Amino acid sequence: MENNRWQQIDELLDAVLDLPESEREDFLSENCKSDEDLKNEVLSLLQATSNSDSFLEKSVLGIAAFNLLENQTTLAESDLIGKLFGNYRIESLLGSGGMGEVYLASDEKLKRKVALKILPAEYVSSDERVKRFQLEARAIAALNHPNIVTIYDVGTYEGINYIATEYIEGKTFRQLIEEGLKLKEILNLIIQSCEALSAAHNAGIIHRDIKPENIIVRPDGYVKILDFGLAKLTEIDLNTMKSFSATAKGALIGTPAYMSPGQITDGKIDHRTDLWSLGVVFYEMLTGVNPFKKANRQLTFNAV
Repeated sequence: MENNRWQQIDELLDAVLDLPESEREDFLSENCKSDEDLKNEVLSLLQATSNSDSFLEKSVLGIAAFNLLENQTTLAESDLIGKLFGNYRIESLLGSGGMGEVYLASDEKLKRKVALKILPAEYVSSDERVKRFQLEARAIAALNHPNIVTIYDVGTYEGINYIATEYIEGKTFRQLIEEGLKLKEILNLIIQSCEALSAAHNAGIIHRDIKPENIIVRPDGYVKILDFGLAKLTEIDLNTMKSFSATAKGALIGTPAYMSPGQITDGKIDHRTDLWSLGVVFYEMLTGVNPFKKANRQLTFNAV
């Protein structure tokens, strides 16, 4: 498909993902009046995102690749459901994408629910993906805070890398924004988030992908920050990080509307990038509107 066509689809998908599900089809009908094929392309990619969650950044090309491999992926998922993966009995798929599949599983040894993140077998040979996957495990394991997801286990089973973390039930900040929040509730949630980030930063860890989808609130009111898959270690094993960062230089890591200026310009990244992103989340919780989100990525970057 031609690049300009992908750009059209990318911009439309970006816009429609920000709308409530009930308004999406009408929006596409209005913006694709003379191009039914364009509307159908976006709808098909939108359907593919239904299996995605906050563990991975959605992109048109990534979703398209997911679509092309849909039959094989579905088969692999069905093969795992109900099976024993090391100590873990896999119950259902929670989400999937380029950086791994996440399953609800039962720890047969300790009799507890876990979120089991598995790096796809076809990517085990990819040094960059494996290093980032291992980095996430190390980043979470280095933290011990009530507002940060707890890692239970990390390892390899039959050549496949996995991370087992606590399974958290609750609502994401995104869901709460859509429902509407009172000021007192917002302040409480943001204070807990700040405390979690303070603990991470004191441990030399920068999250780099703070957004409403990556923060969840348990039924008892506890905030939990999820998904350290894009985390950057600032003090732990710097030699390893330097060699890894060199392979990723120039790559934009994060979610555009929540990225700091440093992320967009490939500048210095430190703890302030998380504070910026949480500030954007805070603004959105107060107003219901993202201050930088525009019609496409480039305009969003310009706004930031």
